[in-house]
Amino acid sequence: ALAIWVGSSFCWKPCAEGVLKPDSVCLCVSDGSLLSVLAHHLGVEQVFTVESSAASHKLLRKIFKANHLEDKINIIEKRPELLTSEDLKSRKVSLLLGEPFFTTSLLPWHSLYFWYVRTAVDQHLGPGAVVMPQAASLHAVVVEFRDLWRIRSPCGDCEGFDVHIMDDMIKRALDFRESREAEPHPLWEYPCRSLSEPRQILAFDFRQLVPPRPLCAEGTMELRRPGRSHAAVLWMEYHLTPECTLSTGLLEPADPEGGCCWNPHCKQAVYFFSPVLDPRAPLGGPQTVSYVVEFHPGTGDITMEFRLADTPDSPLLGNKVV
Repeated sequence: ALAIWVGSSFCWKPCAEGVLKPDSVCLCVSDGSLLSVLAHHLGVEQVFTVESSAASHKLLRKIFKANHLEDKINIIEKRPELLTSEDLKSRKVSLLLGEPFFTTSLLPWHSLYFWYVRTAVDQHLGPGAVVMPQAASLHAVVVEFRDLWRIRSPCGDCEGFDVHIMDDMIKRALDFRESREAEPHPLWEYPCRSLSEPRQILAFDFRQLVPPRPLCAEGTMELRRPGRSHAAVLWMEYHLTPECTLSTGLLEPADPEGGCCWNPHCKQAVYFFSPVLDPRAPLGGPQTVSYVVEFHPGTGDITMEFRLADTPDSPLLGNKVV
């Protein structure tokens, strides 16, 4: 969280300055976040930060003590949904801040927990309270990996040994569930080329409560560069204001050859396309990728399926991510 904060503080500060006032009551919700320090530095009268992680709570206490802030920033060690009016000294919150970052998050959309926190503390927000980030969006792009595709590729013959039996066993295990799941990878370590333009898949409005009904999206992504379509990469973008956005994925547009620059402080989600993982597969092939993605507010899960355009139709099994 510290690395993310250092990298994003240049974006946070001008955005926060526009909404912070001396008489503001600020509530920060993220694990190990220093946004509370930023809020205090900008002159906020009352700052609270919620730390449900014992390790983060201990670390922040040391940081605040070293900087003589222990009497200026109130640390609340409990889960956000358990907050009471007494915890906030009977004050109404005028600004809710979140990076958002949580130590339990594995996949990019797991930090949508912030949306559930915002819903849980709604009773503690005053009239006209500001929520930052205001919204988030899920994005995707189709890529060709230089090496990462090999973790899903069959070995065949290896140093004179026939390992097709192992290949078949692994394929059956993947087909049972994992072949239809996204998995987290730090893509700054694994070079890849984008074959499509980035696409916004879903949008989440943090100014509103978590909706009772699922959010659904389906469509197609056109492949604009030649190459082997290995996977779809997904990431989250957080919109502090309509003009200020923080990306956990692509940091800039791809270069003319499709080279990607990924956020080194976050892991992205990779959904592998199984039909093209055989190294003997011909170059070229499908020109579009279809997708169906659904956010389930009751559980916070996202289910998805990405399919190459010429893949035979199959039931939408969904990729349940918990």
